[in-house]
Amino acid sequence: MSTFPRPNLEDAFWRALESGSHLLLPGPRRIGKTTLLKQALAQPRTDFFPVYVFVESIDSVDELYRKLLSSLLDQEFVGRLSRASRRFSTWVGQIRIEEIGSKVRFGAVGPLDHLDEFIRFCRTLELDGRILLMVDELPQAVENTLGSKSEQERREAIRMLQTLRDCRHDPALTERIQFVFAGSIGLENVAASLGATKHINDLTTVRIPPLTPDEGRAFLNAELTRLGLAHIPQQVREHLLGRIGWDWLIPIFIKRLAEELPPDASTPDAVDQAFTTLLTHQNLFEHWYGRLRMTLDPGELQLVKAMLGYAADPRNNGIHSRSLTNLAVEHGLLEHQVDLVGILKHDGYLNNQEDPARYRFNSPVIREWWWRNVAN
Repeated sequence: MSTFPRPNLEDAFWRALESGSHLLLPGPRRIGKTTLLKQALAQPRTDFFPVYVFVESIDSVDELYRKLLSSLLDQEFVGRLSRASRRFSTWVGQIRIEEIGSKVRFGAVGPLDHLDEFIRFCRTLELDGRILLMVDELPQAVENTLGSKSEQERREAIRMLQTLRDCRHDPALTERIQFVFAGSIGLENVAASLGATKHINDLTTVRIPPLTPDEGRAFLNAELTRLGLAHIPQQVREHLLGRIGWDWLIPIFIKRLAEELPPDASTPDAVDQAFTTLLTHQNLFEHWYGRLRMTLDPGELQLVKAMLGYAADPRNNGIHSRSLTNLAVEHGLLEHQVDLVGILKHDGYLNNQEDPARYRFNSPVIREWWWRNVAN
């Protein structure tokens, strides 16, 4: 998907970084987190050297720092640092590395402690600016490390958060590096489940909002032009955005619904037919269920399915907090209600912004898909 300029969001992102903050970018999948990071990578502000690192499959502390260090030694980034750092070439000669290229292969002369080597690398650099280490899907890496939730795995997951905090509070590192952590699941929820919120409470949160109505119109116009559908009437365009949801205009849903329109779409009915087709694309939606299925135990999953099924029912106006409590009691999980509702809020399923006692789906698209494919 082509990038779409969001200058207000980009300015907020860079202002927070220029203040010296380490950032947390929460938000559900496809809302634009990775797009923002990739734009920062392509067009960095002065005095920043950005690196993008995708860590969704990482499942240990050592593997995390191996990946971070490998990314910092990527051939393209090495070239930029070599021009900016007076001590970089000397440091490269000190670490045991067989090859520096598009992929880094570490030498076999004894095991490396990748956390120690990462810290040494960052402390050694002398740059006219800072490395901006943009770590995408860190919450998933923490959950992977938690594994089957044994005590040893729990300690390792906490250690992942703790060592990253230590790095952020090391004066020698903070002169040279800033972190941005992004995730489609809530890092706050993951840390809270581990009793480790103290390890992330120094992060500054920059939320990725949905598109505004004006941004949604501009994005849709660009997509229709790209598709050769610039002739689509304004009435049809407005109806399309309404089906996506004026309060939750997600670029990927606008794009994919526009792609389902027939060339002769001239009435709202054409949008409604395209919307029905859109909901059959399971690869676009399955992660909304798969993420819960992967992280919750069977009892919790059944309760969450009941909560979301009730909220998705078109006969209901969302779900009232009393109904949430009643369902939790029915499932014998009243003590888990607050945590589970917190997951649904932080991970982008539900919100209670309009009425604190009533929870509704953020996205009409997700609500409709859930009702058709999971609840029934």
